[in-house]
Amino acid sequence: MTTTITPLQQPNIKHCLLIDLEVNETVYYISNAYAPVTYLGNTYTQLGHFMGIGDIQDDLKATNNQLSLTLSGIPPDDGSPNYMSVVLNSNLKGSKIRIYRAFFDIATGNYDATQVYLRFDGYISNYSLNENWDQDNLLVSNSIGIQCSNVHAIMEKQYGGRRTNDADQQYWFPGDTGMYRVKTLSDSQFDFGKPYVAPTTGGGGGGSYDSGIAP
Repeated sequence: MTTTITPLQQPNIKHCLLIDLEVNETVYYISNAYAPVTYLGNTYTQLGHFMGIGDIQDDLKATNNQLSLTLSGIPPDDGSPNYMSVVLNSNLKGSKIRIYRAFFDIATGNYDATQVYLRFDGYISNYSLNENWDQDNLLVSNSIGIQCSNVHAIMEKQYGGRRTNDADQQYWFPGDTGMYRVKTLSDSQFDFGKPYVAPTTGGGGGGSYDSGIAP
């Protein structure tokens, strides 16, 4: 299905990005617009924290596209979320993220809620905390780097097969004892390929012995 984006047919365009960042069932709404933007009943915080984003790649087929997102790590004083605290005190990896592209009406300069398109839908695969020291001004700046991956990239990193231990065996086949001695044998040494030598048995007890020679 082909989607026609009407604003792109115009000689000039004006747009912004809207980001839904869902962390531990809490959704943070971020935008790089000059003023608050409301979409689907949600208000996106303007500028301030959203510092940059990598290129969004478009392909004709499904690929493992990834992109990077940079947020400010400076604690705000306007009541908006402290993203440094969110990162440090939450399980950020695996969080859901959606990125929309919203367009403005060139004639009026107003945001057009009917011209919003989903550009990326994926998950946070990794993150980094960056601290920069300005020696001249004696200032410290912090930023948060977020790596985002779509579902195809996450599926490529999944491990195939299963573990060969008793706990995993019991999970899949309760009651089966096929691997109950794996832990005991894990540190044992085996001479694979060495010829088998039967163990020797010691001599028996007393009894008469007939040499076959007459006295």
